[in-house]
Amino acid sequence: MHLRSATLSDESNEFVDSTLETLDALEASFQELVRRIDDSCTDGCPNDLERTNTDVRILSDLDADRCGHCNEDFKINSEKSVCCDKCDIWYHITCLGITDAEYNRLSKKSVKWSCSFCQAGDHQAQRPMGIITQTLAELDQAPTQPVPVSTLSQVIREFRNASEEPNQELAQNSSQANQVPNLPAIEAPTRTISSASWGSLKGSEIRDVVNSTYDTIVTWRTNLFLLPTGKIGQEFIEEMTKTINYFASSSPFEEVALTMAMIMPALLLQKPSRKSKTKEHVSYLGKRLKWWREGNIDLLLREGAAIQRCLAKSKNSKEHGEKVFIRLMLQGKVSAALRWIGKQSTSVLSATTEVVEELKRLHPKGAPADESGLLQGPIDDVQPVEFDRIDGDLIQRCAKKTGGSAGPSGLDSDGWKRILCSRQFKSKPAELCESIAIMARKICTHHIDPTYLRAYTASRLVPLDKKVITDGRPAIRPVGIGEVLRRITGKALMERVGRDIRNATAPIQVCSGVPGGVEAAVHAVRKLYEDEATEAVILVDAENAFNLMNRKLALNNIQYTCPQISTYIINTYRNPGALHVAGYDEVLCSDEGVTQGDNSAMGMYSCSLMPLLRGLMLQGDENLYEILKQIWYADDAAAGGKLEDMAKWWSMLCEKGPTYGYHPKPSKSWVIVKPQFLEKAKKLFPNLNVTDSGHKYLGSYIGTEEGKMDFIEKKITAWMGDIDEMSKIAAREPQVAYAAFVYGLSKRWVYVCRTTPGISHLLKKLEFKIRETFIPAILDRIFSCTDTCRKMFALPAREGGLSIYDVSEAADSEYQNSCKMTKKLTDAIYNQDSEFQDDAQEGYDTRAEISKERVMFYKDKRSEVYETLTDLEKLHLDLASEKGASSWLTALPLKSFGFILNKQEFNDAICLRYNLKLKNVPTTCVCGEDYNINHSLICKKGGYVNFRHNSLCKLTAELLGPICKDVVLEPHLLPISNTVLPPGSITADNARCDVSAVGVWNPLERAFFDVRVFHAPAPSNRRHTTIARMYNQHETLKKTAYNARVLQVEKAVFTPLVFSTTGGVGGVAERFYKRIAE
Repeated sequence: MHLRSATLSDESNEFVDSTLETLDALEASFQELVRRIDDSCTDGCPNDLERTNTDVRILSDLDADRCGHCNEDFKINSEKSVCCDKCDIWYHITCLGITDAEYNRLSKKSVKWSCSFCQAGDHQAQRPMGIITQTLAELDQAPTQPVPVSTLSQVIREFRNASEEPNQELAQNSSQANQVPNLPAIEAPTRTISSASWGSLKGSEIRDVVNSTYDTIVTWRTNLFLLPTGKIGQEFIEEMTKTINYFASSSPFEEVALTMAMIMPALLLQKPSRKSKTKEHVSYLGKRLKWWREGNIDLLLREGAAIQRCLAKSKNSKEHGEKVFIRLMLQGKVSAALRWIGKQSTSVLSATTEVVEELKRLHPKGAPADESGLLQGPIDDVQPVEFDRIDGDLIQRCAKKTGGSAGPSGLDSDGWKRILCSRQFKSKPAELCESIAIMARKICTHHIDPTYLRAYTASRLVPLDKKVITDGRPAIRPVGIGEVLRRITGKALMERVGRDIRNATAPIQVCSGVPGGVEAAVHAVRKLYEDEATEAVILVDAENAFNLMNRKLALNNIQYTCPQISTYIINTYRNPGALHVAGYDEVLCSDEGVTQGDNSAMGMYSCSLMPLLRGLMLQGDENLYEILKQIWYADDAAAGGKLEDMAKWWSMLCEKGPTYGYHPKPSKSWVIVKPQFLEKAKKLFPNLNVTDSGHKYLGSYIGTEEGKMDFIEKKITAWMGDIDEMSKIAAREPQVAYAAFVYGLSKRWVYVCRTTPGISHLLKKLEFKIRETFIPAILDRIFSCTDTCRKMFALPAREGGLSIYDVSEAADSEYQNSCKMTKKLTDAIYNQDSEFQDDAQEGYDTRAEISKERVMFYKDKRSEVYETLTDLEKLHLDLASEKGASSWLTALPLKSFGFILNKQEFNDAICLRYNLKLKNVPTTCVCGEDYNINHSLICKKGGYVNFRHNSLCKLTAELLGPICKDVVLEPHLLPISNTVLPPGSITADNARCDVSAVGVWNPLERAFFDVRVFHAPAPSNRRHTTIARMYNQHETLKKTAYNARVLQVEKAVFTPLVFSTTGGVGGVAERFYKRIAE
């Protein structure tokens, strides 16, 4: 009976919607009849009026003869049905599942039967049919009495109000059940899904199919192909735009629109096979789009399920980890790749019973809100116009900056970037971005039914292995991966309200996007510890902080602490978020705390703790601001001062913290005390870890020199292990290893250098490891790196180096730069200022000053190295320092753009850059000369000369093709006839240029281009004192040969394109390529 009641309730809502639509039509008919009556008989026409009311009554009777469950018409005398003895509403026995035997029993006069609504005692609230029944009964009792139009209109109005009241009551009941206090009411939808149709799907059937489809696709493995270009790709984006607009425009599809958008990629972009090509993808996408538009979701589901069954299971092994690392690097995902190697590598745990139980423990049920923590009073008004700056351009910019894996829908950040940012789809991405912006503004300004955002707020929950056992349980790090669409809109929102959040939380809480916040926190705590008046510093860690924050209290309080973000936060956190674990059928819920994978989560967390932070410093009449300092970075709290004051602060934190969901964990909290106060601290803090040497804090170290040295030694040991791992990979993929080192691995010790002073001498061991292990590995040779080579490799790539910096040399300057950059914020934290205004211009000026100092530092280093080199080595360093000469080196090895170099290509490129001896080459050239680097690049029989020239000609023609007319490769020049040309001009009748095109410099004007590549170390070029003169000389030679003939005979313009073998370009060529880039 309970299940029957729940089903009836859903159908009841659909029936109410249908009846409302009928009454809307009746009301319109009434207005038309009134107009006709007024026009035909202004002095009153009783007979016409009686007839009008009779017609309406008959029509209403027809509407009443429907099943109370399925809302279908039926003939009571010809179909088996039952009538409720309390509300007089008839039902098909097939709709209620009543058997023939039960029907015969109910046919007896002595047997009473009531529907499930009446049994629940709330029939009127659940289905307001009583109003219609009563009204029709009254009309039947007096059919000859004319009923004024206004009376029936009023009945319609009362029916409408009665139908809306249950929704409001349900929302209130849901709010009370969730115990969320003082939240704004959910806005009633203007249209419902009952009036929607999608192919053969109608009304609530659409909702059921969409939701069940979503529940299926979230269990699928990611297997999507790249959206094809051309018309079919544009049609997909157009369909996605239409779906987002369903939500943004409050259409009848509003409640399922975002869920539809989330199932589209999985259903339409499923890769049919592992080796399928773009042509097949276009064909499949066209067929699937047709099914989608027709509402044939079942066909899409069956095809997708068949593909999923054919997918091979992944293997987990060390070799597999290295393969994943290389694959991610070739996609440009450096941070994700580094998680698969070295000390920080981890693995994903299978969804065993123990793992799932631990995940459930880490995501507890929601706790009620403690009234003592509720903020009350007037709430600042936020105008919708404040969010108008969230537009399509902002969405597109945020999409470009968004990275990471896919949420439950399966479409990752690269897929969304292609859909939202690619110019290959013409105007369609911009239209979709604008629709997403409207959607974001709606979530920021309207209180939406949270069930509409079910798929939008869902996340994948990935259990990572911490590789330790805690209290007999596997230590798990749960990582939530939210939908990319949510991350993009959240990033756009933070662009708009980030300053408001920082004004509400900084400088005490610095986790909400404050520039340099984490470094400033470390500097402030160290400054506090080193203060002579400070007896100790306490470092507090909380248990499962982000998943235990009291969400109900936070949703109430954020309306006061930061009203600008409150509507968005309430909409996305009002209902528990769904957490999908791969390999586990049950959906977990995020009832408490904030959700990972949400860009607004840190803003919400910081704002939610502000009442606690302020309350800790005001204990009754005592103001601790004058005698105690506290610093917070998310859940990592620190405070310093006198031990007695710190004890009060700690006691208050343990007392008030749980009210807000902040549970301090004594076993993970530390008191760093000056040696003379050690015994006193142990007595005041018996349950905490007390030390006089120091402890790590936010990746750095606070304490004595001895403690800092031990901390750095452990870090160096771990980093050296990471370098060994990278060196092994460099033996097979040197370009990948180099990029991972420069753009990822080296950042690990750069942060420690920026936050920890006086460690340069400790890092010499790490520098030795880089010099003797990693550099030989990427060069594929066993040699002792000389001091000159090491200094040259330590230069930035733009200065001719490899950007493999000497960490021991750069440590002190990095720390000084960090202190300079964060000085204003550090002082504000230390002084416990009540507010902090972030001056963007001041920060920009400081960064520019630091950047200028860094440039000058490395220019000086380059000058030192330059003086020790031979003339040929100086030339090679100058060539490597040219603009564009290091592009191949600094570019990530992206497979999709063809930036990959194999082992030999990368090693040879390094050798060419620094004039090192090539390996495995012949001793004699085919021309008979001794074979070396310089000869190989100028020998006309070797093939390199023609190869590099022809490659540049073809590339130039390809670049001109989409933007110019009549692009010709190797065009013939017109005969000169009797034209007199200057000496040195090409006069042959069969002369050619390399490329020609119309419309490069001026409309309808033809331009001719000729390419020359020179090798600077060649004897013919070394007589020029500078590289710039070499370019000028070769440009002049080309102009002498072709310019006059092109101008006088072709009536066109000539442009010489001069390159060097090291990747540099001449001044004219640089202007030309900038022109076509525009």
